[in-house]
Amino acid sequence: MRGDSARGIPDLQDAIWLYGEGRISDIENTIQYGIRSGHPKAHNITDMPAFLRIGQLSTAEIGDVIEYVLSLSKKPHDEAAARRGYELYANKGNCFDCHSSDALGNPDYGAPALTGPVWLYGGTRDALLKSVSYGRHGLCPAWIDKLSPADVRELAVYLHQVSVHKAGRPEK
Repeated sequence: MRGDSARGIPDLQDAIWLYGEGRISDIENTIQYGIRSGHPKAHNITDMPAFLRIGQLSTAEIGDVIEYVLSLSKKPHDEAAARRGYELYANKGNCFDCHSSDALGNPDYGAPALTGPVWLYGGTRDALLKSVSYGRHGLCPAWIDKLSPADVRELAVYLHQVSVHKAGRPEK
């Protein structure tokens, strides 16, 4: 349940959820319908664009955006590049549209916070370069036809309890 950042598999124990707020109903919905699973009720709305491949940002601009993201998470960064990266984030890159103007993410889109310390694909400069340049398109299958409604509920309750317990947060 610890996840695998190399493959974009989330840690299910950290009480950080990309879709919804970690309520049992949010978790149950994701288990039932999946993420980009093709099911009509799945979280199929967004993907992380491949900014280099589609030509929206140049290699140098992507480097600046990465420096900005590193600055948000208090990691070593180039301050001048981070200032340029902020402008790109807020304008040409349109990053704010999914990750929000404060970079805290958007659970409606499954867009993660960019402030760390938790990273779906890793928060290293190299991992961020891959994400921004080539995009990310994580998948989770729909289990609605494979698990009974009772099994889905039981799994959602279990995941909720584990994440709340590990994070030391009050239940929602």
